[in-house]
Amino acid sequence: MIKNIIFDIGGVLFDDSDKNLEKALNKNEEEIKSISKVAFGGNFKKCLLGQLDIEDYINELKEKSPELSNELEYVLSPQNYNKTFPIMKDTFNLIKELKQQGYTIYLLSNITEASFNYINNVIELMRYFDGGLYSYQEGMIKPNYDFYKRLLKKYNLSEKETIFFDDKDKNIQAAKELGIKSVKFKSIDDITNNLE
Repeated sequence: MIKNIIFDIGGVLFDDSDKNLEKALNKNEEEIKSISKVAFGGNFKKCLLGQLDIEDYINELKEKSPELSNELEYVLSPQNYNKTFPIMKDTFNLIKELKQQGYTIYLLSNITEASFNYINNVIELMRYFDGGLYSYQEGMIKPNYDFYKRLLKKYNLSEKETIFFDDKDKNIQAAKELGIKSVKFKSIDDITNNLE
């Protein structure tokens, strides 16, 4: 019986898709893909691991790609997260319902400190969760098995009583290999159908 639910953040609770950027930057799909490749390539992993501050990373990128300065600033700047990384209200409302039904709910996310602060301070989402682990604090990212194991151990969760939702295949696969029921998230139906 499932008692515990673990959620990823980007792509599950917050919309990190390129369509937000297409509108905001008035660029086509191909242009946005190129900008995203620069923004989330290179040393971005260091931001996820808590080794590099997002503002320093933005400055570093702007020096390397001055022709994309404005776009990179917009995409990566925390003050724009409400537009570039908006909350997915359907998922959020469902989480409130699941909490009321008695599930314990956790987060496991590859996330920068700036993104975590946005979620925690602006949205006040964390009050609906029983805990979580974040890559920038732990110094490891999914699909590293140890990241999942650390969450299970910290909150004394049984793999058999836990389900994990993420939008990336490699993260789902790693959780499955550890014996956690895992489902690729595409819509809230993926959550409700797998908790029945």
